[in-house]
Amino acid sequence: MNKGKLYLIPVPIHNEEEFNSKFIPPYLTEEINKLNVFAVENIRTSRRFLRKINPKFNINDTTFHLIDKRTEEAEYSNIINCLINGNDVGVMSESGCPGIADPGQKLCSLAHHKNILIKPLIGPSSILLALMSSGLNGQRFTFHGYLPIEKEKRIKAIKKLHPNTGSHIFIETPYRNQKVYDDLIQNLKPDIRKLCIATDLTGINESIFTKKISELKQSNIILKKYPTIFIFE
Repeated sequence: MNKGKLYLIPVPIHNEEEFNSKFIPPYLTEEINKLNVFAVENIRTSRRFLRKINPKFNINDTTFHLIDKRTEEAEYSNIINCLINGNDVGVMSESGCPGIADPGQKLCSLAHHKNILIKPLIGPSSILLALMSSGLNGQRFTFHGYLPIEKEKRIKAIKKLHPNTGSHIFIETPYRNQKVYDDLIQNLKPDIRKLCIATDLTGINESIFTKKISELKQSNIILKKYPTIFIFE
């Protein structure tokens, strides 16, 4: 018996209410329509996404496996066994590309271990979109995920990242945007560091700007609670 394939399915990165099919390549819809087993970060939003790209999608005959930070090893084993038994499985994050700062990474690792073919599909990645438009170093860059929640640890982490080591990329929970921004402005050297703030990418409130820290210190910038990427070099 041939093993199934693990399809990595990008999901729009703007608010669900702003869904626009122009961000979904036609071939992606075709691939999704062939699947009836999914491993997802959020079952409710995944069901809605499938119905939006295809109102006739047969949700009732579709199996959803939840993969999040609380998922136990037994559930990952169930998904891998499903693939070994010849079933294709689609992986979806709550937004953006699965496997990057996302539980899909563990599933991919297990699939490689079992020699299961992985098929990444083309779609929106907020990290790449932000870096592309930042004007900062796109040759050498590091994605750090989230900065520490505690202020003291966050400041320490910021200060450890020295200039001339490429671009440093962070994501943040929207309600902490302002705290992270304020700490960056106060702790990055003003004359030699630049900061890009990319907010609500592909959404109706999209905003992308890159300025020197010295310039930003002269502005009273208030960040709204939208998904945001911070990049500095």
